[in-house]
Amino acid sequence: MSHEIIEKYSICNGNVINNDIEDINNNTSSEIVYEVIRVIDGVPLFLEEHMERLLKSSHMIDINLSCLVDKITSDIKKLIDINNKPNKNIKIQVYANKEGNINYSLFFIKSSYPDAELYKKGIAAILYKAMRKNPNAKVQNSLLREEINKELQKSNAYEALLVNEQDCITEGSKSNVFFVKNGMLYTSEKKDVLLGVTRSRIIELAKNLDINVVEKPIHKSFLNECDGLFITGTSPKVLPISRVDEILYDSPNNEVILRLMEAYDSLIENYITSHK
Repeated sequence: MSHEIIEKYSICNGNVINNDIEDINNNTSSEIVYEVIRVIDGVPLFLEEHMERLLKSSHMIDINLSCLVDKITSDIKKLIDINNKPNKNIKIQVYANKEGNINYSLFFIKSSYPDAELYKKGIAAILYKAMRKNPNAKVQNSLLREEINKELQKSNAYEALLVNEQDCITEGSKSNVFFVKNGMLYTSEKKDVLLGVTRSRIIELAKNLDINVVEKPIHKSFLNECDGLFITGTSPKVLPISRVDEILYDSPNNEVILRLMEAYDSLIENYITSHK
């Protein structure tokens, strides 16, 4: 069984797999697109947006997933129920085999969420020179993930901010990143990043809160100008950054960041209530 799979049951191509007995046949030869969805109180958060992105990512590597979207959506809800609704993350993997047939698997994965103290103190981040081949597609890259994890461990950091060939910060290695300066919100252009589900929600919330949002290339020198910054993602939600390499920030007390944290938490609560 894959080291990241937890809980008793998985689903592969519509079939229920007992993880204690069987193993998911992990593809090793083709590109794999994937999504990670957080489940709270039996509700898969923002399921519609995740499925839309999975469809787009698949299309970018020439997989037409449209005929399976409804089935996968139904299987996600089934997976939650047969595992007794754990409050953890579900991973969806999709790939085409050598014959061109589409395969998919769904399973709960080891899930780690920041504790309350990290939201109060902020996290440490590092700069890491890397650029994903197709930023808009959520494609698995185990080698890059392993390399970044080593650097994070060495630096005792939570996240790596990716820097491209133009020395611009594009996104986090497993998140999106936002910067605050003079009450305005800055983030990279859509073409340069994975269009995160949380990212889209934060931009929408910011506009509703009358916080101006600027999408443009963010040169790493901007780190010396901004008042604070934070990452967004399925597991961290809105998480302040208090240090990037040796530069320190008071992000956990930044008014713009605090407003967005509160608004996003309320959004999650409302979504869960309306989808139970």
